[in-house]
Amino acid sequence: MTTSSTPRNYEFSAPENVIIRQLVDAMRFVAAASLAVGAFVLILGIAGLATHGKSAIGPAIGQFAEAVVFGLIGMWLQRAVDAFNRVIETSGDDITHLLHALRELTRVFSLQRTVLVLAAIIIVMAIGIHGVLSLG
Repeated sequence: MTTSSTPRNYEFSAPENVIIRQLVDAMRFVAAASLAVGAFVLILGIAGLATHGKSAIGPAIGQFAEAVVFGLIGMWLQRAVDAFNRVIETSGDDITHLLHALRELTRVFSLQRTVLVLAAIIIVMAIGIHGVLSLG
């Protein structure tokens, strides 16, 4: 099977664009909220370090990591929003714009998958450590 480098032309219909617009509206809110939460958590980490010094380094590292995750999610969702908007607002390149949006969504879900796997590993380790310590 050969792959063609010429773009596939497809134009979404008005009803299909309505569905995409609904997705864009929801994603725009989640992107903005993610960025806001990331900024807030970053400020909390900085404030903790400023008020508690070295004793707040552990929690601050966790808050900084959380802020990065929220920031990346917000940024990648906004990029997907922009690409989905181009699907609606332009003509002739809907598939190209759709694939770009899907690449950005893949980044979001890959990051979330990684975070969930790491969280599961940490939970299992914490349960194991608690079990070992309770035996002593």
